[in-house]
Amino acid sequence: MKRFVLALCLCCGQFVQADQSLTVIYDSGNTLPIAPYLPQRSEPQPKQSVLPTKRQSFQLPIETPSMSPGSVSATAKPLKYLQQPLFLIGADKQSKAWLKARHDQLVNLSAVGLLVQVDTLEEIKAIQALAKGLRLIPASAESFAKPLALKHYPVLISKDGWEQ
Repeated sequence: MKRFVLALCLCCGQFVQADQSLTVIYDSGNTLPIAPYLPQRSEPQPKQSVLPTKRQSFQLPIETPSMSPGSVSATAKPLKYLQQPLFLIGADKQSKAWLKARHDQLVNLSAVGLLVQVDTLEEIKAIQALAKGLRLIPASAESFAKPLALKHYPVLISKDGWEQ
């Protein structure tokens, strides 16, 4: 009960003090403005309209040292964590021919492509022209080619395994 009365007195005391005005004890008249001591704020500059430029989000050449163009035997290895079919290609003649032959199948599967071996921007543009309707990402496949023991491309990787 004593605690309740104490808490009530403290609360009521604060309300009484809150509506009283401040009392000035001493004013020398020598006050200085605080503005020179604060950081200066500049006026906001109007934004100029800048047209976006296309930047490369990759660095050329793109290489996957553990992989090369060649034939791939079909392997039934379940990859349950693979959400979407993935295909790996390079800028070589074999990859271009494979992409032309498999284009409709890759579109139906909504497969995403990795361009794992390319030297120039012109080669990327040529492959993108062949891969119309497909998402193609220039990137190395080194991080998952070794664990899957993939040595050659072009290859299509799905939940059920990989094939050429």
